[in-house]
Amino acid sequence: MSDRTVVITGGTSGLGRDCARALAADPHWTVVVTGRDAARAAREAAEIGAEGMALDLGSLASVRDFATALRGAGLPPLRGLVCNAGLQFTRRAYTADGVEATFGVNHLGHLALVRELRADLVAPARIVFVTSGTHDPSRFTGMPHPLTASARELAHPPAATEPAHRDGRRRYSTSKLANLQTAYELARRLAEDGVTVNAFDPGLMPGTGLARDASRFAQALWGSVAKVLVLLPGVNTPARSGADLARLITDPSLAATTGRHFVGRAERPSSAASYDPEAQRALYDDSVRLIAELAH
Repeated sequence: MSDRTVVITGGTSGLGRDCARALAADPHWTVVVTGRDAARAAREAAEIGAEGMALDLGSLASVRDFATALRGAGLPPLRGLVCNAGLQFTRRAYTADGVEATFGVNHLGHLALVRELRADLVAPARIVFVTSGTHDPSRFTGMPHPLTASARELAHPPAATEPAHRDGRRRYSTSKLANLQTAYELARRLAEDGVTVNAFDPGLMPGTGLARDASRFAQALWGSVAKVLVLLPGVNTPARSGADLARLITDPSLAATTGRHFVGRAERPSSAASYDPEAQRALYDDSVRLIAELAH
């Protein structure tokens, strides 16, 4: 019965998995979840009635290979893309292409994926970028404020001037601002093509794998605290947020909604910096140039 396909990056666990589960419950959708490990992606996907495919957003070659494999998979038309995968490091790490890994995976890899799949998206189609309240300095999140830097500086940063764990957290909040800026820029560029682009903040959501680069003690502490936090008002479970994220792909009332930021099911303003059209355009153009350079 399926007549449309949606791709969810990082769909083997946490928010992505629960979003995939919600979408796979609708027989109209063929759901493709991605993960760096092909066997795990296939195994996790099979458990929720989805398709699993390998994709490493830290490798532009892998992004290109994934797009080619998706085209050859004989699936229904591509109508949705959820840019969900995200990493946070407690150390300075780099992608296979030599790019600072937080920026390279969370932002650059997703932009490369959108550009690779642009011609495959069949209108009406929807793209959603998963962001975070950590991008907004006016919100108390406990995270360092985003950096103000060019795409090239973020891709190839100088030596850290603060402790590695704090530098890693700041680069995470910076990448989430980049996700928003990219969503808004793409919303303008794709407006006449029948493709909507929105951003989604799941809110505080314990129980995900975001802290997997932390120490074993920190991971254990986060896991135990998570069980208590989900009982508090305003704290979400991956299942609840996954359903809210899936809604942005399927809800008929959102068919013409584009360039918006949602926190859960509510449309909310993002940070002042995220709305700067010149910054959005500069980030997009510089990132596209970087992708082209790294591909050669």
